[in-house]
This record gives sequence, structure tokens and C-alpha cells, in this order.
Amino acid sequence: SLAAIILLGLVASVSSCMAVTGGLLISIAAKYGEQHPNLKWHQKFRPHIYFNIGRIASYTLFGGLIGIIGSKLPIFSVSGGALTIIASLIMIILGLQMLRIFPSLSKFHIRMPNFMAHKMHDASASQSNSAPFAFGASTFFFPCGFTQALQFYVLSTGSFAAGSATMFAFSLGTLPALMSVGA
Repeated sequence: SLAAIILLGLVASVSSCMAVTGGLLISIAAKYGEQHPNLKWHQKFRPHIYFNIGRIASYTLFGGLIGIIGSKLPIFSVSGGALTIIASLIMIILGLQMLRIFPSLSKFHIRMPNFMAHKMHDASASQSNSAPFAFGASTFFFPCGFTQALQFYVLSTGSFAAGSATMFAFSLGTLPALMSVGA
């Protein structure tokens, strides 16, 4: 259900999403604060707002597009149940990693290539208001296990509406923790 997906977003936002996305958001906000030291606190919050609007918009749009891709590829419509099982297993593994029950599971990580991370860090110094929006939008493609598990699930739905609603709900679930980073 969408309520469960929002709850999953809340859990993800205090674990892997905070580690993957929070660092980028803090970097953008810190550079903005350095470039504009005389702004009031609510004016310094601007990059956080643009970042999260970009993030929510991209999750909604790309979630729908992944749903459409799932409907066009016959292998995914036939094996939708298998994809749901794979996505569920990934979520279970992530949960077990968070609980640290099986230390050997800590080796199961997907990381962003260093050259991409360095390029994104350099671009975060941009003075443009569109930079935080673009960085927020790009987080859909970050190697976050929760996001990737939901992307597999959305692929199996074969529906733009289900895909966009699922990813929108997830991004809303991650919003409180990411906005608290800004606060």
C-alpha cells in the first residue's frame, strides 16, 4: 500500500538515504551558506527546498516511466512476480544489514563510481538556483538499496500511475528526515 511505502521511505531516510543523499544536500547547503553569509535563516533554506522539489518531481516522473518500460517489455509482464520477490529479498537484506544480525551481509553494497561523485561535488559549487533542483532530481539514480528495490517493484507493475504513485509516496516518506538536515 502507499502508506507502507511512505513508512518504508521514513525508514530509508534515516539510514541509507541519509548517507547517500544527505551528504550531497549538506554540501550544497554549506556552499550556498558560504556564498551568501548575510542571508537570514529562512533564506538559507532555499537550496533545501529546490533540492527536495527536484527529488520528488524526478521520483514521480521516473517512477512512472519505469512502470511504462515494464509494460512494454514482455519479460517483465510475465515475470512480475519474480521481480516482486527479488525486490522483497533486497529489502529484507537491507533490513538485516541495518540490524547487523549477519555481519557478512555488510559486503552487499552498490556504490556510485568515484568519477561521478567527484563531478557532482564540483558542480555543487554552482551559484544557480537550478543546481540544487538538478542535484535533487539526480538522486533517483543514486545507488540506494531501498530506491533500487522499489524501482524493481515499479518495473513489475507495468503501470505509469502505479509507478509514479509508488515513487512519489517513497519520496514523501524520505522528506521529513532530509528537510530536518536543512533545519
